[in-house]
Amino acid sequence: METKERKRPVQPVVFSMGNDQCVWGKAGVIKPTKCVNAFDCLGCAVDSKILASFDEQRKVSGQSDRASARLQLMMTKGKCRHMLTGRISYGLCSYAYNCARCPYDQMIEDTSYLPNLRKPTVDRASGFGVARDYYYHHGHTWARVEYGGRVRVGIDDFALRLLGPQDEIKMPALGSTVGQNRPSAILKRSRNEAPTMSPIDGEIVAINHNILSQASAANDSPYSDGWLMVVQPKSLRNSLKNLFFDEEGMSWIDDEAGKLAKMLGEDNLAAAGGEAIGDIYGAFPELGWNKLVKTFLE
Repeated sequence: METKERKRPVQPVVFSMGNDQCVWGKAGVIKPTKCVNAFDCLGCAVDSKILASFDEQRKVSGQSDRASARLQLMMTKGKCRHMLTGRISYGLCSYAYNCARCPYDQMIEDTSYLPNLRKPTVDRASGFGVARDYYYHHGHTWARVEYGGRVRVGIDDFALRLLGPQDEIKMPALGSTVGQNRPSAILKRSRNEAPTMSPIDGEIVAINHNILSQASAANDSPYSDGWLMVVQPKSLRNSLKNLFFDEEGMSWIDDEAGKLAKMLGEDNLAAAGGEAIGDIYGAFPELGWNKLVKTFLE
C-alpha cells in the first residue's frame, strides 16, 4: 500500500464526546488544552507530571498537608473528573480525588467495556458505508476510540460486503494480545477463511459474544452492534498515526472501490439506493476468494 501524507488530529478523537478539553484545564489548574489520552486520566503522562510537579512544590515550600495533590489542586471546584469531561451531567467528588479508590469511578470505567449502542453517522463512499469519527486500517478493520482510552474494533462495511455473510467469525481469546498489522479475527465462509488485521496494539478486554453465535450480525450492523472486541491499547497515539481518519478514510474507500471495479471489468457494484451489493463474492465467485483477501485484507 502506498503511503501518503496524512493530516489528522494530534489528540485521539473520542467517539460521541462533545468535549475534548483536558480535565486539568477545565478545573483551571493549567491553561485550556486538548486532552491527548482519550480521558484515560490515571494513565496519562500529563496527569502524572502535573501531580508530581505539585508535590515537589509542596516539599520545597515545607508544606506538611497530607491531602492528595489531586485534592489540593481541584478542591476549589469539587467537581468529579467525569463531570469535567462531560461524561456525566453533575457529580461532586467524595473521595478526595483519589479516583483509584472511588467505587463510582470504577463503575464508570466498567461501563466503558460495554457496547455504546449510540448509532454513528455513516456516510457513503462509492456505495460503501464509512462511519464518522472512526479510524480505519488498510486491511479493512476499524478502531473507535472510547472514553477512558479503550478502543472498540470491528470490520468495515467494504470487507463485509466484499466477502458476504459469514458462517463464523473466530476471535482471539479474552486477555490475549493483538498487534497492529497482525492477524486477529478470522472470517469463515464454507471452506474459505480470511484473517483480518488488528488496527492497533493491545490487550483484548471484552468480546462481542453475539458475533460468536451469529456472525451475520457483523454484516447487518458493521459499525454498531456488529463490533468484534474492545482493546486496551499499548500505545494509542502511535497506533492511530498509521490509520486512515475522516476525509482520508472516504478517499481511501473510493480508491478501493475503483480497484474492485477494475477487477470486475465493469461497474457492477451498485445495487438499489446507490449502495454496493451485499455479497460481492457470492455474485462474482470467479474473482476468487484468495485473490480478494490478498488484494484487500492483507
